[in-house]
Amino acid sequence: MSTRRASLGPITVHSALQALAENTGGLFISAFLVRQGVSQPLAILAFAGMVLSRFAMRAMVLPLALRIGLHRVLLVGIAVRALSYVLLGMVHHADAMLVAHVVTMGLGSVLYWTAWHAYNAAIAQSGARGRQVSLQQAATAAVSVIAPLLGGFMHGRLDPFSGFALIAGIQLAAAWPLLSAPPAGVAATAEMDRAVVRFARPLYFSEGLHSGAVNVVWNLALFVSLGQRFDAFGGAMALAGICATLASLLIGRHIDAGKGRTTVLIAYGCAAIAVLAKAAAYRTPWAAIAATALGALVTPITQVALLAPLYAMARRSACPLRFAMATEASWDLGSALACVIAAGALAAGAGYALPILAGLGGVASVTAMLTRWYAVPHGSEQGAETA
Repeated sequence: MSTRRASLGPITVHSALQALAENTGGLFISAFLVRQGVSQPLAILAFAGMVLSRFAMRAMVLPLALRIGLHRVLLVGIAVRALSYVLLGMVHHADAMLVAHVVTMGLGSVLYWTAWHAYNAAIAQSGARGRQVSLQQAATAAVSVIAPLLGGFMHGRLDPFSGFALIAGIQLAAAWPLLSAPPAGVAATAEMDRAVVRFARPLYFSEGLHSGAVNVVWNLALFVSLGQRFDAFGGAMALAGICATLASLLIGRHIDAGKGRTTVLIAYGCAAIAVLAKAAAYRTPWAAIAATALGALVTPITQVALLAPLYAMARRSACPLRFAMATEASWDLGSALACVIAAGALAAGAGYALPILAGLGGVASVTAMLTRWYAVPHGSEQGAETA
């Protein structure tokens, strides 16, 4: 068994533990802030502040990776994210502790996610990239069935500090499988494929706009629709997790078997329907729950369709970490834009429909760009369709 094939085990376990932290903690952040007395526009702007802070701090990742290695950057990022959850448990309103949480989460996220995507691209097997991503999506989806219920219970019954300290412990536990994962080197110098970077930047921006609208903005809209009840919100997200599990295992085989273009059209066509459903449903609790389930059914499909070519692009670019640094900032900007649109709409009394519909712009752009990518032969690095 090759080292890369064996590495899928620890990577998949890590994905499951990371999903447990995200779905008991990160999923509830905006809802928690609103329950602590922060206004809805400001709660959404807090997320925008987090992604913009990591945009500003992304330049530190490369020198740190050259100094301590990509593998250790991942571990540092996990530790900093754990600290940010502890700080969140001390937030009582829009105060200095909220600012500390936003900046700390921004630092932990830029270290973790930039290194994580670069690491995945570095260890990826070109002939089974879709399978690799789909295994991670399956692990995430399976945990997402139970974790939101646990999160709803914790946030509804534990005091904030105890609840988020427990989540910080879960986040730290996600480092354990990575201790046995293979290292991935970072070249001291590398010549970037500028054409690939130019292609990937607007792709990341568009997906950030889409994700910000249908995840960040939508999750708060759902929480408000359900009467700001943590248990109801957790139950709705658990149902979404079941739907995501049903979709997560099959789609990777279509990517690896040369059906990338078909997957993109199906995935993002369904994503557009999910955006429209959410924009229409947020005022009615049961309709909002149904729209959440529909969106969750689509998410694993869109993620595999998107991430498989992005990992291929990263490997073509000569240095996956430099590629991530040069392109993922665009996701931050797109997501921040979705949040700013939502905050402005809510402050003006316009509701959630318009900012959710802004996600359609991202869907259309991603569909067009990925269709172009899969239409051109990319050799073995594409990991998908080659004709």
